[in-house]
Amino acid sequence: MRGPTLFAFRYIYAMKSTIFHLLLLCLLSQLLTNCQPSSAAENTAALPTDLFVGTYTRTEGHVDGKAAGIYHARLTTDSVALLRTQTGIVNPSYLTLHPNGEVLYAVSEIGSPEVDSSGWVYSYHLAGGELALLNRQPTHSFAPCYVSVHPGGQWLYVANYVGGMLVRYPLNGAGEIGPASDTLRLSGSGPTARQEAAHPHSAVLSPDGAWVMVADLGTDRVHTFFADQATWEEATFVQLPAGSGPRHLAFHPAQPYAYVINELNNTVTALHYNAENGALQIKEYYPTLPTDFTEENVSADIHLTPDGRYLYASNRGHNSLAAYAVQPDGGLQSIGHYPTRGDFPRNFVIHPSGAYLLVSNQNTDNIVQFSIDLATGGLTFLREWSVKTPVCLAFEQ
Repeated sequence: MRGPTLFAFRYIYAMKSTIFHLLLLCLLSQLLTNCQPSSAAENTAALPTDLFVGTYTRTEGHVDGKAAGIYHARLTTDSVALLRTQTGIVNPSYLTLHPNGEVLYAVSEIGSPEVDSSGWVYSYHLAGGELALLNRQPTHSFAPCYVSVHPGGQWLYVANYVGGMLVRYPLNGAGEIGPASDTLRLSGSGPTARQEAAHPHSAVLSPDGAWVMVADLGTDRVHTFFADQATWEEATFVQLPAGSGPRHLAFHPAQPYAYVINELNNTVTALHYNAENGALQIKEYYPTLPTDFTEENVSADIHLTPDGRYLYASNRGHNSLAAYAVQPDGGLQSIGHYPTRGDFPRNFVIHPSGAYLLVSNQNTDNIVQFSIDLATGGLTFLREWSVKTPVCLAFEQ
């Protein structure tokens, strides 16, 4: 029995060794899989990326506009190259792209009834790296400051800061803007000097395209309107504390939460979002400033990373980006404040990879790029370059 016993022992040993190596291979495979998001982000960030820059081109009461129009640049890891400048538009202060990535929309933020007949919204076709003007439509009021497109590509929405007017436009198959299907003038006021009337500052689509949320700085309200129809019909609204001044809103990409940046009291409001009826319910408020900062500041923009783990908000005055880690319950934990290396950071944008962000400093004529630590959310300066009066940034899709 010695021979068979020895054979059995060797067989069992060989099987154990094989199982051990299989387990080891599975473990290594899992580890490599878990590393892929960081590698993918780095690889994506290294690819050439086209960037559109909205600007102010003339002097207004709140800004010394010096730019020539919309700038189209290409970013690589080693350089930033200006491809072209789209002239023929005054104060293209806010930009957005059609979901198909082939049409760029820009508001013309003109706001003087004594000089201008109306604000405008423009459409440009992206053809072979060129911007070809499709058409423009009046915004039926002044200082249009935000433009957005329905995820389905059939509707365009504009918020006019002066006059409190919301405008909805149909889009044809080419992305051209049709005459306004409906306008709605908001009314009301708030307790501060900036809140003498309604001032809608954004019109943000919900991720499923069912609702459009309008933050009204003048009345401290965020309105919920039905998005996929020709008229402005309000479903509900949420009232924020007096003097908040809601400006922009960002939805969490995976959880039922939304966040509003409040310009006047320098806070972020965390809200629960009900996708069934469009209702927003206040959860908590978070300061955008350090406790020891007492100088003048007005908050501006707000964005989450694509994975929803980190949120950032811009401070004009403190000249910083406030950074937060998003908690499982939708709450925010402060990570810190990162100087934007310029004055009056207006809009900023996060790369689709989540690996870096760009911020536009309006009053110092520069755009600054930071890398995002995917493990902590911290920001590290990478580079900066000069652009006249930059206020809005949009990556080509």
